[in-house]
Amino acid sequence: MACFMHLQAVTIRGQLMAAAHPVNTVDSPQKASSATEPASVTSMPALVDKTGFESTTESEKNATKRVVDEVVALMGDIHDVKEEIMARGIPFHTVNVMVELGVHGKLDEQTGMRKTALETSQKQHGAAAITAEKLDAHLETLVALEKDLGHVRKLGIDQGLDMTSINYLTLIIRQNPGDGGEKVVNTFLGYALACDIPLHRVSKIAEEAMSGPKSVLPDIARDEAIELAAASRKRWITDVCVGCLLALMALLLLT
Repeated sequence: MACFMHLQAVTIRGQLMAAAHPVNTVDSPQKASSATEPASVTSMPALVDKTGFESTTESEKNATKRVVDEVVALMGDIHDVKEEIMARGIPFHTVNVMVELGVHGKLDEQTGMRKTALETSQKQHGAAAITAEKLDAHLETLVALEKDLGHVRKLGIDQGLDMTSINYLTLIIRQNPGDGGEKVVNTFLGYALACDIPLHRVSKIAEEAMSGPKSVLPDIARDEAIELAAASRKRWITDVCVGCLLALMALLLLT
């Protein structure tokens, strides 16, 4: 019995290591697998171009990696611009509110906060304060980036992705730029295994995540379907008219 449990634990750990491989976003070349390293159930055949470098064509096809990469990049750009504004004495909360108002087109409310932000920057930094033109340019950039971020997240939802998990993953990646979150993710999954949390679905989820984008286009009605719908509406209108006429005739006969 003890041997069976040990063998089962080893098997689960092997599946965990294999399934955890797709979430590694480190751009450095991957280490060659040893003979004893468990093979990933979601690995794809490497494509090598004429220059000898491994092609990323296959990895770019899975919606999960594309969404994560785009969200990480956009959030990084947003962070950088906000840092520039805050370095001129404008509080983080004020920046967020101004951007939020800009995203929703509430420019009148944004104007009032913008004036206060400029005054705050002037008091703290004097001649080095942020100019109105620079602040407007930064806010315009942030509004555009936030809209792009919202669009990417919507595409992720349309692809059937769990955006809560995507948000956690992108946060881990951004907070661990050195290894792209590899250590934290592996530690997290290791702790989950140590806590006897079932991980039997990890491999299946990883396979689904790398299976490629799903079509999110709406079903386009064919001409036959449109004609049938029109005919159905016509019959319904005819039936209603006939019913009203019969009811009117019945009332006339009764009176």
